[in-house]
Amino acid sequence: MRLICLIPALFWLSHATALDFQAERKNIEADAKATVNKLSALPAAGQTAEYWLLLSYGYMKLLNKEGALAAVNKALAGTLSAVQKVEALHHKALVYGIMFRDSKAALEQLKLAEAALDSYHGDDKPELQTSLYESFAQGYNQRGDITQALKYAELSVAIATEFLLENAELKSRITAGRLALQQNNFTLAQQQLSRALELAQRSGDKASIGSIHLRLGMAYDKLELYALAGDHLLQAEQFLQMPERRNQLTTVFLTQIEHYRQTGELSKAAATVEKAQKLLAELKDPYLTAQLLSAEAQLSLAQQQPAQAEQQFLKAAQLFQQLGNRSMQHETSVALTEVALQQQQLAKARAYLPQDLQIDQQPVFLQRKYWDVLSRIHASSGEWQQAYQAAVAASKAQFEIQANQQRQQLQQLSADLQQQQQLQHTGLQHNQWQTSTWALLVTLLASWLGIGGVLLRRQRQQLAAPTGQVWLRDWAEFTRQLRKDQQKDASVCLFAVQIQQISEYKLKAGEQRLRKAIRRLLEQLRGPQLLDSTVHTDVLWLSVRQPDEQWLQQLQQALLGIQQQLPEQPAMRIWQGQLGTLLGNDWQEADLNGLRELVWYSWQQQIATPAQILYFQLTATQPAPCSWQADNLRQDINNALTLGLLQLQFRPLTPQAQGAST
Repeated sequence: MRLICLIPALFWLSHATALDFQAERKNIEADAKATVNKLSALPAAGQTAEYWLLLSYGYMKLLNKEGALAAVNKALAGTLSAVQKVEALHHKALVYGIMFRDSKAALEQLKLAEAALDSYHGDDKPELQTSLYESFAQGYNQRGDITQALKYAELSVAIATEFLLENAELKSRITAGRLALQQNNFTLAQQQLSRALELAQRSGDKASIGSIHLRLGMAYDKLELYALAGDHLLQAEQFLQMPERRNQLTTVFLTQIEHYRQTGELSKAAATVEKAQKLLAELKDPYLTAQLLSAEAQLSLAQQQPAQAEQQFLKAAQLFQQLGNRSMQHETSVALTEVALQQQQLAKARAYLPQDLQIDQQPVFLQRKYWDVLSRIHASSGEWQQAYQAAVAASKAQFEIQANQQRQQLQQLSADLQQQQQLQHTGLQHNQWQTSTWALLVTLLASWLGIGGVLLRRQRQQLAAPTGQVWLRDWAEFTRQLRKDQQKDASVCLFAVQIQQISEYKLKAGEQRLRKAIRRLLEQLRGPQLLDSTVHTDVLWLSVRQPDEQWLQQLQQALLGIQQQLPEQPAMRIWQGQLGTLLGNDWQEADLNGLRELVWYSWQQQIATPAQILYFQLTATQPAPCSWQADNLRQDINNALTLGLLQLQFRPLTPQAQGAST
């Protein structure tokens, strides 16, 4: 009797599994381990093709690459619907590409998925297409075929935008922004990533926000805006602290290593190498391992250890060759040539330089590097005619890089001109519009005449701050100017202004709205007392001369006005400290980084209530009460407060509560 009852139960269970396919996918996203355990307990009668596909999704989430591949193969061997077959082939491509780093096998599966999708005409076809094309872009990028990668990335963005698929558009724009960065097209990268950031904040997608911060950090690093780059990379590290994002977190560490190397912070770079090594010991990802070896080699060169760098580059080149990544293999070979030339090993330099390199098909930046090292090889051998020809080719490549930058600038200026025309139609005075239009035309003419330096500086300003915020410096410039101002006038004070729980609030309100609020605030504070300003680590920093009670009231009223215009009227906090007493008379720029720790420490002592503005004031009873560059700075601050060398006062500035506390 029990057996008779069991047969229909199993029959129902197998159909229920098929019917609940989408629900089980959501369960995998929420709790992959529990869902995989539940699916694994199903009897053989319930193990349909859909069952194996679900199990493969779960295994991939749990980073079990062998289990994911075996399960999706069983799914494809069974009977799937047309749309599920496309999804299964696409998923198998992701398993190969992401987990096995086999881009060749991944592209083969993507082509099969694309062929299957051609005969499918469901309502969800655009969503399947844009996701598939985004994966094509990823795969071709891994293979070093940037032209094909860009083609598919643009297709993916176009379809997602046309059919209003925001989640798909977000992923596609991140990929397109990353590819634009690889081509040194910073204007296009900024456009793609800015739109992606807006979409990610709207959906509250922390992982995507972290990925976008990573790409923006890369862009600013390329433009040598190192303070901004460092901020974005730290935010990327913060947002990507999740097990399923360890690959991206490793990429953050790799970018930080290069960033610290560029800024000369070699000890920080070495510490970040250790973090990346620890993470890769768990991931065992050959592609990221090769990238880490390249980063270590560059760091070894900065530490004057060329022999060690050579060995690291050789290991990286071997891994890139095994992975079939020709672009990175060629780039590493050129780097090895450079190392050999530094050691005056001419024969080795010739051997390292790629012989089968079709140089005209390589990215322009790699062409420039190739012709440069080849010119130096010929020059070292006394082959002056060949050296001259290679040097001319290197110059042509450099000219093309600069021309591309100018073309990008022209596109931006053309967009600015269109915006000015729109402003005229909305009531802007004609003479103002005419003046700005002539200014744009002059700049356009300058770009055609090849004034590349001016254009590059303007491009950096555009990436460093939104339009209308040009008076905002980056942190390094702000620090240098602050030191000069304080040496001239001992009354200069530092102010820090921030919305409490800013990261969470940015997800609700959006980056653009907060930037506009900062612009309005600075407009209201403009005057002889406000010397300078910058936004750094999501804090508005102000340099103020002789900040009396009247100026503080001006700041308070301005913040109240801004607060009332923002959603939910967030809690805010203000910090004030006089530099002369806190840092001493002869402080260094690095000391100001230590003073930032005091700001964070102060804000931790009291939490503002909703819609409240808390004002914190720090005074020192003796100059430089702390060693601002010490490793145990937090303990020094605590000791100084306990001994009375530092005094912290805070009070609410909101009208409903004016009590003071210390």
